[in-house]
Amino acid sequence: MIELYLWLFVILLVSSITRTIYRHTHTPGIKTIFNIILFIGVAVHELAHYSLGILFGAKMGKIKVKYRSEATAGVAPHGSVQDPEFQRNSFIQSFMISFAPLFVSTFLLMFCFDIIFHIQTEVWIKVIAFVFCVSLLTGSEPSGQDVRCVGMTFNINPRYSLYQIFLVLLSGLLVWAFVDLYFISLPFEVLYYIEYFIILALFYFSFKSVFWVVGKIINVLVTKFGNGVKLSPMFLTRRRRFKEFRKEKEKEAQW
Repeated sequence: MIELYLWLFVILLVSSITRTIYRHTHTPGIKTIFNIILFIGVAVHELAHYSLGILFGAKMGKIKVKYRSEATAGVAPHGSVQDPEFQRNSFIQSFMISFAPLFVSTFLLMFCFDIIFHIQTEVWIKVIAFVFCVSLLTGSEPSGQDVRCVGMTFNINPRYSLYQIFLVLLSGLLVWAFVDLYFISLPFEVLYYIEYFIILALFYFSFKSVFWVVGKIINVLVTKFGNGVKLSPMFLTRRRRFKEFRKEKEKEAQW
């Protein structure tokens, strides 16, 4: 599945170049077309944040996508998604929400490429797919705020964050080494990459459950036979994080 990571890297690189071209384009007609395309990209960007936030169990707030700036009333496509319980999110939740535009845009781009190059269809459909590809490239790059949210969540509980990173790496290694993703015949190549993420998530939650059970058993043994320090990290639960932040004023984040 190395190709998937190459796809993600290439899309991220091309997206950065596309946004740079947009910022340096000042020809009125071309700028107007770019603004419309960018508005579509912004909409996909924010919807990706919102959708993966809901999928990964985060409490998401209002989603906003606007074509004009509130301050200057000039054309400036932008958007945001509120996260009223940001500090309760784990590192994996924040990472997936922050980089959701890159993942979702990459999968949609691959599907559009199938339409353009491999599927026999009307020319106007291929043109629409091409325009949509450009809009995806303008909105797939995570913003600076997106990246900062990941760092902030990591610092809330570094031990738990490192534990989650370990589980992801372990799951990814085992999926890559032992799972044949082509055991099911799928009509589009992009579906195999989506399948990879689904299997990776299954491995992740399976390992998390196993380690939780092992930790509980060790706690029982330690409590019964000695006064040592508990080895099961009680902070490694979502409920525990809820209790920690209930007494504090929670910060609200925006993607």
